[in-house]
Amino acid sequence: MTKLDEILQSLGASNHDLVEKLPANLNHKMVQKARLGKKPVPKHTQDLILQAVNMLMREKAVAEDKAVKQYKRVELFAD
Repeated sequence: MTKLDEILQSLGASNHDLVEKLPANLNHKMVQKARLGKKPVPKHTQDLILQAVNMLMREKAVAEDKAVKQYKRVELFAD
């Protein structure tokens, strides 16, 4: 299980939730490949997914009135 997969499961979020954040740049296939973690994920894709995860985290934190943790690329995709 990858760190990305752990985070999305703890949020109760699906791949589609991430794609909704950046529909013009991100697609379901990119998120699924990153979530499985079998192959290296290109840096550009990592940045897009990271941006979408942080946006999702901010939305959840605002809805629940909590502090939000912003992830860095290294935390999600240990190179």
